Amino acid sequence: MKKSTRKVLISLLLTFIILSVGAIVYQRFVKQKRSTVSEEPVRRPLKNVTIAQFSPENIVNTISIDGRLTAFEKVDLYAEASGVLKPTSKVIKEGSYVEKGELLFDIDGEDAELSLLAQRSALMTSITQIMPDLKFDFPDAFEKWKLYLDQFDVTQSIREFPAITTDQEKYYVAGKNLYNQYYTIKSAERKLQDYKVYAPFSGVITQASIYPGQLVNMGVNLGSIMNTGRFEMKAPISLADLEYVKAGQPVTLHSREMKKNWKGTVSRISRVIDDVTQNLPVYITVYGRGLRDGMYLSGELSAGKMENVIPLSKNLIKDRNKVFIVKDSIINLKEIIVIKQTETKVFVKGIEPDDQIVSSSHDGIFSGLKVNTTR
Repeated sequence: MKKSTRKVLISLLLTFIILSVGAIVYQRFVKQKRSTVSEEPVRRPLKNVTIAQFSPENIVNTISIDGRLTAFEKVDLYAEASGVLKPTSKVIKEGSYVEKGELLFDIDGEDAELSLLAQRSALMTSITQIMPDLKFDFPDAFEKWKLYLDQFDVTQSIREFPAITTDQEKYYVAGKNLYNQYYTIKSAERKLQDYKVYAPFSGVITQASIYPGQLVNMGVNLGSIMNTGRFEMKAPISLADLEYVKAGQPVTLHSREMKKNWKGTVSRISRVIDDVTQNLPVYITVYGRGLRDGMYLSGELSAGKMENVIPLSKNLIKDRNKVFIVKDSIINLKEIIVIKQTETKVFVKGIEPDDQIVSSSHDGIFSGLKVNTTR
């Protein structure tokens, strides 16, 4: 046998052997795949969820509030006259407590006082000069003007002129320039009061800028006073709570640092919404010992009752107004009505007492999922 023929036969034999082995392997693979497909699918265990049922109830509606106190009355005092500041019976310094009506600042007004005395004396002279004419020309008016002149005291505020009974008397008095003198004196008496500054209310001096011996010019700031008997707190509330807040409602406030409570009252509600927070400021008036300007307080505002509502934890709410419920072992989404929200609770309506609400974690559950339930 030739060498080339022998090589061809060996190649054909090897090819046959490779094809045979491949066919056997392929048949076994197909058989194994068919046996695998014919097996029953693996059953996965159902997810376990915890359920709870709730019944509607009537709940006292409280609104949490907080804010800082500010003095209801806080006034800057300014000089309305010029002169040297005189000492008073009390040293006015920052932190000094003063009573309403107490003299705080006394500016030297001796020149103004002397000028006023001169004006009163001039008026007294003018009235004296018309008395002879009154006696003869207006005998009915003479006695009342004589009584006025007898009671005239240049050191006291002038009294109102006697009542004029006839036009002739009025023209005569006006012609003698008495009305002009009268009102000029009244104006001077009013200005003389500007030399003394009294406490407009009881409180504490928060700033004292001028001290006795200093020259005071008109318009200079003398100091500031704050009423420590009445404070006000500005507290933001949400628009959802606005319908529950009315002027006059009682408020309980407390300080965690001082461990004390105070009673307050809603005095007014702003009509302007905060652009940033979209909340509405509510102003609360507070009285009591221990309160300080700038103190931070928190509390609760009683706002009536919410009827037939169910309180739920916020983590039970899905998509803001839905809850997961289980019906016939199937998860469903149910829409609810949200009445009010707090930091931890949501008060809702629209849930029936027999609704089985998913109270466990929502991870991995969705509408249509079949589950096992536990309580």
